[in-house]
Amino acid sequence: MSEQLGFLEIKYGKIYELDVHGLTLEEAKAEILHTLNKIDVFIKGVLITHGYHKGTVLKDYIRNVLSHKNVYKKVNIDASRTLLLIDLS
Repeated sequence: MSEQLGFLEIKYGKIYELDVHGLTLEEAKAEILHTLNKIDVFIKGVLITHGYHKGTVLKDYIRNVLSHKNVYKKVNIDASRTLLLIDLS
């Protein structure tokens, strides 16, 4: 576990990591939606690594378009990662 992930878990609770960089937009959407629909109740956030060096299509989708009933907030961690905060109640 990285030092930053440890800090994020102290602040928000248990975090699931999902790496979609290198995938097409359609592949990434499918992975993200599958994860959000199957997320465990103990998970408080999904840290998505979307990258940005080869374009911002995934980053822009996740930060500006993505909407899901379980996501109540998006936190921009850095240029290549976004944290989706989850509420399953």
